[in-house]
Amino acid sequence: MEYSPERAAKGVEQSDKLEIIDRIYQVAIDPERYEDLLDIWEDRLGPARGLKGMPGEDQQLLMRDAELESHMARATSVLDHLDRHSPDKILENIVSSFERTAAFTVSGAGVVSAVNVAAESVFETFPGQPLSSLPIDSDDAAHLKREVARVSDPQARGSSFARFRLTTTGRPIVVRLTPIEQEVGDEAQVLAVTSEMAWPDGLSATVREAFGLTEAEVEVLRALVEGAGIAEIAAMRGRSRETVKSQIRSILAKTETRAQAELVRVTLGLMDVVAVTERKASLKTLRGGAPLRHRPFRSMQRPDGRRADHIVIGDEAGRPVLYFPQDYGLIRWPASAEEAAERRGLKVIVPIRPGFGHSSQVRDRAHLVTAVVSDIVALLDHYGIERCPVIALSNDSFFAYHLVRMHPGRLAAIINCSAGLPLFKRAQYERMHKWHRFIMANARYAPAMLPFMVKAGFSLARRIGKRGFVHAVYGASPADVQTFEDPEVMEAMVHGSEVCLSDWHSAHDSFANETIIQQSDWRDIVRACDVPIHIWQGHQDPQMPMETIGEMRIEFPNIVFHEDSNAGQLIFFKDWPRILDLAETFLD
Repeated sequence: MEYSPERAAKGVEQSDKLEIIDRIYQVAIDPERYEDLLDIWEDRLGPARGLKGMPGEDQQLLMRDAELESHMARATSVLDHLDRHSPDKILENIVSSFERTAAFTVSGAGVVSAVNVAAESVFETFPGQPLSSLPIDSDDAAHLKREVARVSDPQARGSSFARFRLTTTGRPIVVRLTPIEQEVGDEAQVLAVTSEMAWPDGLSATVREAFGLTEAEVEVLRALVEGAGIAEIAAMRGRSRETVKSQIRSILAKTETRAQAELVRVTLGLMDVVAVTERKASLKTLRGGAPLRHRPFRSMQRPDGRRADHIVIGDEAGRPVLYFPQDYGLIRWPASAEEAAERRGLKVIVPIRPGFGHSSQVRDRAHLVTAVVSDIVALLDHYGIERCPVIALSNDSFFAYHLVRMHPGRLAAIINCSAGLPLFKRAQYERMHKWHRFIMANARYAPAMLPFMVKAGFSLARRIGKRGFVHAVYGASPADVQTFEDPEVMEAMVHGSEVCLSDWHSAHDSFANETIIQQSDWRDIVRACDVPIHIWQGHQDPQMPMETIGEMRIEFPNIVFHEDSNAGQLIFFKDWPRILDLAETFLD
């Protein structure tokens, strides 16, 4: 698309605007029409996207259109209603993450808002019913409601345990109540995880085949795991106590366990096997070698009550390196890279920024940079790190430069993989591939409209899958597509980006906020940066083509550029051995 001063001066025709509005609603109903909106937006509005020329440099002119913004707000409501990550779906995703334990959510007013399969089976309750619908007596229900109200109070900031007895079986249960920090609608919500477990589909066949149990013995085993005693099992099955005892002895012999406690433990282990097998049955193996190791989220409580998570890759006792994973949330490395970090004795600390994963969101965009930087400094202090280098992907260098400005001496160097530098000319946006231009240029010139665009893009990624989305976004960069198709890289990007987009989370709001604040003129901060800056740049980068890099070399002569003609924006995932070599030169 070429910039036309005549067309820009003329403005947007009403017929063009109506066509764009039509596309907006089409995307809200069917996110797979997203590229249609992108194309018509760039064709009709791109030439008028707002700059008044000045000699040498351009001045920003925001594009505001009350009619378009109003329709985008309405389309967002449509998208929320249809999207599985709308408020009424977020709670379903939270409880469904508990596979064998009965879990449900309840509003501060005491109304059940979501239940998982186990809770539905055990408690026979459904969303919209009051807590009194649970199979517990009225006094217990009243006590549970009071505890829910207390825990949902923002001033409480804590969890609570409650113990009740089921009126259906007489068994005692323990319930852990935890406030849900993520905003889901107008009411505060509480997560209730219970000690009750449901027998998963497929487990009966598994224990029958694994141990040669009869149908009757499987039912007895199930009753034992669910907490029933011998007398209760005998009554439920219409058998004598001696018959049940004989069946239990037979089960112990066939499973080669010596006591009921050991038998239950073995069966619970099989529950996990069955759950994992069923969940991953439809997934293809991404790579032939060892899979990525589990990296647990580690949490810090910030003074303002926010939760700030991070993970650690490599050697726990190693030399520290910070890693900023871009707004796609690419927190994992290829398995061979993570193994190399451990061999090199590197402790790679990966902060998970506000609104990504379980890290609490910062609602006020004006406070985001301060919050991110303070979280990172607190993390360095937590591990006793005085100074270390940072590897930052693409625009995440924005936070690294601000860290240097706000806390001098804490970073030894900035290693930026795919240049994340402030853009200062309209032409620098126009050179981008259309997907990157659509988001980046509108973040600068039409920020009020960006949240819908990002949310719709996330919905598209969920519809077509991450592989399809990567091929769409990076289709103009064969090097990036080839890098992603490496099985190790695909595994790392698919699993790592779950903190950005997954069955349990969508970081579209934080993504939009970060993109907006990064599209300002912060050249003075880069110029004032007094630590070594190295940029690894691919010639096929769809966001920062080489003509733009040439302008950056002139603008920032203190930066050292390392180029790769066969790489794109995903250059870190291709050239990580050399990038780690460079990082090691800045380790104290």
